[in-house]
Order: sequence, then structure tokens, then C-alpha cells
Amino acid sequence: MNQMIGIMSRALDVSSLRQKSISNNIANVNTPYFKPTKVSFEELLQQEVKSQFIGNRTNAKHVLIGETSRLPSPKLEQENTVFQNSGNGVDLDYEMTKLSENTIWYQSLTYGLNEEFNLLKTSIRAR
Repeated sequence: MNQMIGIMSRALDVSSLRQKSISNNIANVNTPYFKPTKVSFEELLQQEVKSQFIGNRTNAKHVLIGETSRLPSPKLEQENTVFQNSGNGVDLDYEMTKLSENTIWYQSLTYGLNEEFNLLKTSIRAR
């Protein structure tokens, strides 16, 4: 499997989980003592990228050292902020902004993934 497709697939999984989390937060905007959740992935990915050791190849035939195809899984975290007297921690404006941001991100990912598959189709047909 193409590594780019794997990365984009994981990003779509993250976007889907984020959509569920935001929707759940919005649905519980009036639930007393409800603590909103958020999905963290980018921070985990950044840590994974920074922690890799990559060896220097002097020849293209040498084995890659330190490169990994391991992608972190998204993590659902509960926030402890309170915005309402009822103990509810949902900020509706923030959630709606994140919902719009996530929708644009998802659409961009699906477009990019479609382009990757079109390139694969083109290369297969060119034989």
C-alpha cells in the first residue's frame, strides 16, 4: 500500500472521530455537568515524527534505518473546563468553529485521496 494513502486513511479516521466528538459535545450543550471531549492526533503525530532516528544512506540500495510506517492512533480526551453555571463545559461557538474546520479538513483529505487513487489508476492503465 502506498504510504501516502495509509497516512491519508488514518487522517480520515481522525476526522471521523473528531466529527463524532464535536457532534456529541454540541448535542450535550445543555446537559448539566457534561464534560466535552476532544480528539488529539496532531500532537501525537508530531511527537512520533520528532522521536524518529533516521540513518544516512550513502547508496540507494542500502536498507532504510529508522524510518517507520507506524502512525499513532487518535486519542479522545475529556476537557475539564466549565462554561455554564450548570457545570457544563461546552462552548457552542468553539464547537461550531471546530466543526467547520473539521469539515474543510475532511473534504480536503477526500479530494487528496481521490487524486492518489486516480494516479494509481492512470499508472495501471498505462501498462
